Amino acid sequence: MLSKQLGPPLNTVWNLSCTGWRLFGDLPMRLWESLSLTVTLPNEQRIVVPEAVVRWSRGQEFAVENLAAEVHTRARLQHYVKRLVQEPTEIVL
Repeated sequence: MLSKQLGPPLNTVWNLSCTGWRLFGDLPMRLWESLSLTVTLPNEQRIVVPEAVVRWSRGQEFAVENLAAEVHTRARLQHYVKRLVQEPTEIVL
């Protein structure tokens, strides 16, 4: 979920890394726009990124860079990404 103080939009994560996300969403995003992310992983863990910035935007597809996240959140995300790299099957977020 992206937070722009407009309610709960519908979004899909296409790619993720420890430093950012590529998303497809129902809100138009502008380059350099700040936002917060709350992502629920398939294992029901929630990843909260209180501050991210849009690095590129093309229609409803855009990428954000994580600017701020708690240490434990970064560690959980690193663990999740490492697990994805080790498992060759596709996991849908």
